[in-house]
Amino acid sequence: ILLMVNKQKKEKKMKKVKVKEEASDTSALSILGGLLIVLAIVDFGLSWTGVNLTGFLGPEVSRFTPMIFGFIGASLLSAGKESG
Repeated sequence: ILLMVNKQKKEKKMKKVKVKEEASDTSALSILGGLLIVLAIVDFGLSWTGVNLTGFLGPEVSRFTPMIFGFIGASLLSAGKESG
């Protein structure tokens, strides 16, 4: 009996700790925005080598597609961070 009493005195009670869970959910808007930014970078880089990814849009529009893709991608990425 003396051994049980000593054991109970040595044990400490666990404190209740509140743990904040951080969810790392990536929204679909963030993923789509990131992909559009990557597409803009690839389109810009390939245009320097003479490869036109968006040639089907015509020469007037395809000249500005890297900027268009980049701006839309940045907007979607920003909107995805705000909503998520």
